[in-house]
Amino acid sequence: MTYYRPTYETKNNLIKEEELAQYAAFKWNCEMRKQDKYNQFDYVALNKGRVRAFVELRCRNNNYAQYPTCFITANKLSGAHAMHQATGLKILFLVGWKDKTGVANLVKQYPISIGGRTDRGDKADMEAVAEIPISEFTIL
Repeated sequence: MTYYRPTYETKNNLIKEEELAQYAAFKWNCEMRKQDKYNQFDYVALNKGRVRAFVELRCRNNNYAQYPTCFITANKLSGAHAMHQATGLKILFLVGWKDKTGVANLVKQYPISIGGRTDRGDKADMEAVAEIPISEFTIL
């Protein structure tokens, strides 16, 4: 039996992510190109037609300082390290909070714990996560 994990991406999520990507494009003076839904990272940052970074995006519904960390799946962190090893490119985690926008380097080691969401009744939402201290984020 094959298990297909549902995706929870909504049109509103995609609109918020695109707005965040365009803000980053402006700040970084680059083009942000959306990747396929099943790609490892959400966007690539391009400059003069060349990929300069892979970018994972997250739009949060809380203020920057509300929690001491922002988590990303350990699997995504592993993928970041592998992609950096393969390409030498930056792997960035771009987060839009309600009051700030920040970026962290995913090619680092962070504490690992079990975390995720419990509000959807999906057991797969709880998994190993890397907890990135908000102090690691550079505010744009």
